[in-house]
Amino acid sequence: MHSSSILIIVITIGFAISAGTIAYSLIPVKSEAAKRLEEIESLTFSRGTRWSDQFARIFNDKQRRGLTQKLQEAGWYTVTPAQIGMRILAFSLLGLVAGLTFIAVMGSADTLYLGACVMLTAGGGYLPYSQLNKAVKNRKKAIQKSLPDFLDMLASTVQAGLAFNGALTQAMEVVPGPLGDEVKATISEVRLGRSRADSLKSMADRVRQDQLTATVRAIVQAERLGSNMAEVLEELAEEVRNARMMRAEELANLMPTKMVIPMALFMLPALFLMIFGAVAVQFLVPGANPGVP
Repeated sequence: MHSSSILIIVITIGFAISAGTIAYSLIPVKSEAAKRLEEIESLTFSRGTRWSDQFARIFNDKQRRGLTQKLQEAGWYTVTPAQIGMRILAFSLLGLVAGLTFIAVMGSADTLYLGACVMLTAGGGYLPYSQLNKAVKNRKKAIQKSLPDFLDMLASTVQAGLAFNGALTQAMEVVPGPLGDEVKATISEVRLGRSRADSLKSMADRVRQDQLTATVRAIVQAERLGSNMAEVLEELAEEVRNARMMRAEELANLMPTKMVIPMALFMLPALFLMIFGAVAVQFLVPGANPGVP
């Protein structure tokens, strides 16, 4: 069989395997709490692991714990480390297939093309990590943006005489994004019998956003000491807004520094061309006079 035919077969098989693996890794799974409740209700306990869980073995214990924490910070509660492992292998294989296809189209296996194939494979393997990190960053930004309004609503309802749990329920409707989902999960834990302080601390541990962690710590401390909760919440809302304003000012102050590279790459060459272009034409083209139409 000709080598090109073998390469086409390998590319086809690799693409099929990577596409199937990616599709399987996108299937949502139930959270550990939901699985535990089903096991308790049916009085049956699963033994062993599914074959797909073996993909988690590409990570060591420390990496699995860190990846699990990252998935919680991103809000990907229906995604497991095994599925991330499947995506890494699948996208790596997809990058390899793309590289082999490029080599087949060019009809050459030079060092440059082989290097491009390796780069595509490595880039495909890193893509799931990049998506996860982006999801974590966007979710923390959304929570930071919603936190002041949430605290204002919480302070108003507490000051109006509503109990703190009821105030959480009312304030949850003001922030329907990621923060609202976390507050809803916290309220559910409290209704299941967990203490409010532990539920709030669990929320802070899941999200790991600095301002939310400080807010939870202050609320728990105020509740323990019997402080005026409405005043504490108002002060927290003001501090969060001030911190957000300071962060915006810091980003604004960094703009001149960030503009140096675009100006050097795009504006200065055009400026030099306008200034020295006519002089260069006079020296390079004998008899030319750019100033005369």
